Amino acid sequence: MFYKKYLKIKEKNNSHVCVGLDSDYEKINNEEKDLYKKIYEFNKDIVEQTNKHVCCYKINSAFYEKAGTDGMKAMEDTINYIKENTEIPIILDIKRSDILNTAKAYADYFVDNLQADSVTLNPLMGRDSITPYLEKKVHVFILVLTSNPSASDFIMKNDLYIDLTNFSQVLNKEFENQVGIVVGATNDKFKEINKINENMIYLIPGIGAQGGDLKKVLEQVKDKEFVINSSRGVIFSEDPEKSVIDLKDKINGGL
Repeated sequence: MFYKKYLKIKEKNNSHVCVGLDSDYEKINNEEKDLYKKIYEFNKDIVEQTNKHVCCYKINSAFYEKAGTDGMKAMEDTINYIKENTEIPIILDIKRSDILNTAKAYADYFVDNLQADSVTLNPLMGRDSITPYLEKKVHVFILVLTSNPSASDFIMKNDLYIDLTNFSQVLNKEFENQVGIVVGATNDKFKEINKINENMIYLIPGIGAQGGDLKKVLEQVKDKEFVINSSRGVIFSEDPEKSVIDLKDKINGGL
């Protein structure tokens, strides 16, 4: 169960940092020519450098799908490596949304085959696009308010993010702490969402490359469970371990 694993490793590593393994092979600077090895060895090195300083890893499937069968194998083997060598929970960032029978097929792969601890899901197709995952006892992070500029096209209109938070909270009560919510650091709506969010974990992207204000976010979520995701700012930095430690220290210093 993601929630219990998260609480345990958060305490052990004294960390709210989630490292996003957005391992785009076009940006990986190692000399490996074999595409599978290029991605997998890169990920393995990042995990070896950072596992004592994080509370979870987030694997964005898009960057592995982009690389075809080599990328998918690298993703599967990265998950296995993390599970075999650490106690750190894994979020598969898939943002899927589909009708019931298709959602079940996705859940069979990402939950049963890949053994994700949590997945990110787009809720706009409603309950039956979410429940196939929850019924498999896996945790889900529901997109409530994203960090991209185009969130204003729909999610910000007519306070849809409030409806999505209420929807998520209802599911979380029904499925006993299997639901968290994604709220981007570039939005200043945490205080509103906090009024609804009783015990859902925040997954917070948007710090770093997207321009989110860490100090401002921490002021608003300090009384909630949360993880701060950093992807490019860690994995493509000159010193990933130092980058994670610096972020962890900034977060802990701001609480």
